[in-house]
Amino acid sequence: MAKAKNLIPHLNKDLERELAQIVRYLHHSFIVKGPSRGPLVGFFRQQAQESMDHAVKLGEKITALGGHPTVNVSQIFEPGDQTLEEMLKEDLKAEEEALKEYNKHLKEAGDDVALRVLLEQIIFEEQTHVEEFRKYLDR
Repeated sequence: MAKAKNLIPHLNKDLERELAQIVRYLHHSFIVKGPSRGPLVGFFRQQAQESMDHAVKLGEKITALGGHPTVNVSQIFEPGDQTLEEMLKEDLKAEEEALKEYNKHLKEAGDDVALRVLLEQIIFEEQTHVEEFRKYLDR
């Protein structure tokens, strides 16, 4: 468990990133346009909900490890109007970065089984997101 406590600052960075993802996905759900808008609004809002679920789990784990969950949100670049393809590429890049970080933290989780399972669950979901965004972008 001592090794897991060393991950608290990294888990807080993960929490900041998930909070930013909530904002990014909601923003994309507001600005998406075109004939596919309806299903895409739902898709982006589902992604926001999953990021919120990750944020809640991370915040609870940080507290369980004796840390204090951050209220900071990672800075989000807001380019203004975007095409659907630009939104999806931005989201894919963010998901790939998150996946990379979670995989790194899994290797450092030590013997805290609950943390390992939490990270594995999030990794599974992030990998699924990456695959889904790649499908949307595949022509």
